[in-house]
Amino acid sequence: MIEYKKKLAHLVILVITINLYAQNPPPNKGYELLYEDNFDGDTLNTNDWAYRVGRRTGGGYINGVNLKKNVNLKDGALRIAVKHEIIDGQYENTGGGVISKLNFGYGYYECLSKPFMAGTGVHTSFWQASSLRENNNIFEIDSYEIDSKSKMGCNNLYVHLKTKEARVPWVHRAQVPYVADKDGWILDAYEYTPNGVIFYDDGKIVAKAEWEGLTAQQAIWLTALNGVGKVDTAALPGESLFKYFRYYAKDYPGINLLPNGNFEYNQDAVNSNKPIAWTPSGDTSSINIVKGNSARDQYKLKISSDKNFDASIQQKLEFIRNGEYILTAKVRSSCKVGTAKMSLNGIEYEVLIPKTKKWKHIELNGVKISNNEAIISITAKGGPDDWIEIDDINFMKPVLKEQQVENNKKPFSLFKDEIWGLAYVEPIVFTGNDKFYFFDRIVGYGEAISVAFTLKADKLANMTPIARIPKNGNSGWSIGLSEEGSLIFRIGSQENHTDVIAKNVYAVDQTCSIVCQYNKGTASVYLNGKMLKTVSGITQNTLDATAAGKLGAAGSGYEAVSAVMQETEEKKKGTSQSRNFSGTMQQVKIYNHNLY
Repeated sequence: MIEYKKKLAHLVILVITINLYAQNPPPNKGYELLYEDNFDGDTLNTNDWAYRVGRRTGGGYINGVNLKKNVNLKDGALRIAVKHEIIDGQYENTGGGVISKLNFGYGYYECLSKPFMAGTGVHTSFWQASSLRENNNIFEIDSYEIDSKSKMGCNNLYVHLKTKEARVPWVHRAQVPYVADKDGWILDAYEYTPNGVIFYDDGKIVAKAEWEGLTAQQAIWLTALNGVGKVDTAALPGESLFKYFRYYAKDYPGINLLPNGNFEYNQDAVNSNKPIAWTPSGDTSSINIVKGNSARDQYKLKISSDKNFDASIQQKLEFIRNGEYILTAKVRSSCKVGTAKMSLNGIEYEVLIPKTKKWKHIELNGVKISNNEAIISITAKGGPDDWIEIDDINFMKPVLKEQQVENNKKPFSLFKDEIWGLAYVEPIVFTGNDKFYFFDRIVGYGEAISVAFTLKADKLANMTPIARIPKNGNSGWSIGLSEEGSLIFRIGSQENHTDVIAKNVYAVDQTCSIVCQYNKGTASVYLNGKMLKTVSGITQNTLDATAAGKLGAAGSGYEAVSAVMQETEEKKKGTSQSRNFSGTMQQVKIYNHNLY
């Protein structure tokens, strides 16, 4: 009876805690709750969720199996079991997860969860990526990734779009000490906006990923992978719990809600017959993404064939706010009027595409949405000499025309002059704790590199704001500060390097703009646009491709294993000599070439 009362009391406290969490509104006004699953009952809602199953391997550090049987609902929570068990005569590390059959766009995403933390080897995450729809892998937002026994959560934005020549480097990877209550529950959220992603822990902003115009509707994943790194099998079995998932939406007048409406996402690396985010049907070979002579940016959609064709593309937007919308596009066509059209929700709203050699604007005004979803379609029929081209499709809440023009001016681009950048709009605050950002191995790599940033330090100290430097070898770089106010631009590895020291670079609470540049044996330091120091004849170089970069905490506390940051043995033993930066950094830009 005593034990029963203890359990009952714990359950009451948990319910009170959940109710308190439930009263926390999204951070900004104007949000409306459009979806929630509180995982009550004893059966997963398979209309909304699919099971994540199958083996997960990667990078030489992951090897686990996801099983449907490891996912259960009990006591008002989604429970994902992690086990070390015999399958087909051999031991396996098993976990699992769920993937939403629903897709979500701009909005505020919130989840209350309790990751498994009893032993190493389990990787719990709340994230958004791809879709159960084919050809819908645009980005990945990790609200958190947490390795068991670690006190750091990883808040990520990856862009999965690429070209044949290059891939987009890791856009944003913030390692942040997370906050859990005394029972291990974490209130985690992110706000996906037209300007990027804002990450929240316990209602407080912990990181921001700036990326404009990356529009997508993708699935939510709640997962607990087992077999990530060294597994503490003695701590198994265990489980990760998810109490609820909620999605809120708000209006963005004048902002396009339609993913890949200008057909730029395919670039040259994806099958041109399959526009990303769209579902083609009919004579799909007649559907092509074509580069050049477009209405906007570089690419356009063209439907044509050397024989008769009847083809269409369609896209469904889910969990959008009700109200009045407009649907617009730029078109040109050789087809007879009536054989090509743009429509919304079947025949409820449609506009015929005219026969014209010049790009022509078409639109549907006063579109009423009352069920929080919209289906946009382009259809065309023709013969061997017929063609239709379409570009710049926009579906949005209306605003004044001059505001629409302003919103649509910026071209879509996967790549900038800098190969990686961060904190363009506002500075990142570092307090000297373990918070840091890390960046890809292809960043700051080559015979010539430049690292530019604006810095304001809270104190004079020996600390390293940014580095991509391995322990051994002849290649790498780091930028450190000394307690005397100097800057140390190091070329090479930790054990084999040349230091270029520039004196009187920074002072407490003083903003300074710094550029460190290396070019085939010559390293230079610039302060506020003026050269302070240059050294030639350096035998080390910046051609290392093994070390991931770190911004904010560049010491020996954490290291990258493939695409995952893990604690080093020094960190685990308490012998780490981390020199974590305290202050702000802004306009961080790294180039794989020289600026000057």
